[in-house]
Amino acid sequence: MHEKEAKTILSTQNGMNPYCGCTCGCLVCAARGACRRKSSAFDDVEIRANAPALLETALRRKRSRCMIVTGAMGDPYQVLEGERKLMRSCLEVIDRCGFGVSVETRSPLITRDLDLLESIGRKSRCVVVMGLSTMDPELSGKIEEGVSSPEERLRAIEALRDAGIPVIVRLDPVLPFVNDSRENLKEVLEACVGASVYGVRLPGPGILLRAAERERFYQKLGEKFPGLPERYRAVYGDAGELMIPHFEELEKYLRGICAGCRMECSSEKLFRWQHAFVDRQAGVQMNLFDLYPEAMRMPQK
Repeated sequence: MHEKEAKTILSTQNGMNPYCGCTCGCLVCAARGACRRKSSAFDDVEIRANAPALLETALRRKRSRCMIVTGAMGDPYQVLEGERKLMRSCLEVIDRCGFGVSVETRSPLITRDLDLLESIGRKSRCVVVMGLSTMDPELSGKIEEGVSSPEERLRAIEALRDAGIPVIVRLDPVLPFVNDSRENLKEVLEACVGASVYGVRLPGPGILLRAAERERFYQKLGEKFPGLPERYRAVYGDAGELMIPHFEELEKYLRGICAGCRMECSSEKLFRWQHAFVDRQAGVQMNLFDLYPEAMRMPQK
């Protein structure tokens, strides 16, 4: 890990990431693609220590409030956050400025910040997207090495639910011949129903592997599942996308479970809802001290 003085922190799509890179060690990770221009290795995490200050400046300059989205370039609640607390500081800024937030993570550490998430949710929309790939702890340890157990994440989801914070479960990564069985995915959906999640993002038709990621992927795959790289190469050859067998049938089956439990699973609807800003303070006038609390500490003349 290394610190870097960031020049900007908010993307044009209102994405915010206090860390670039991740130490979770998942077999498949979309954030690797988002960090592909990073000058150092993905697991050599770039710590943006000035992220909270940059975020405050950026939000104060915005003409209208919106949802701030985080988690695209590495888990904001990876192990480093326990000590650095950059994500917590960023949440304090978001809360103070009256913006909404959508946090994507695989860590129960997010429950440490329930007080801030609740406060943001009272003013706007606060959404947590929690990743789950299986309820089997042994299998999860192979697919998502370095990530907390499914049971720990499920307890975090329940704590968020009890605090009135809606959760979307992201059902991934789903690897062909590993955790793509109906039985495995049904068990995850049943856990989601029991935890009263808002919705589930179902897996896509396959795993997209960029050329730069293939060597690492097959090496790690062979370490965790001996013989599977050879099976993959026999089925997929040099294809950049590893398609889930009989995906259309599997997707129909999963959608049927969600419909029967009245659990939203339309990716389009979930994405639109997750990124829609809600102003729960409409009609409530904010004063100077709401936006600039440091003014209260200034000596009076």
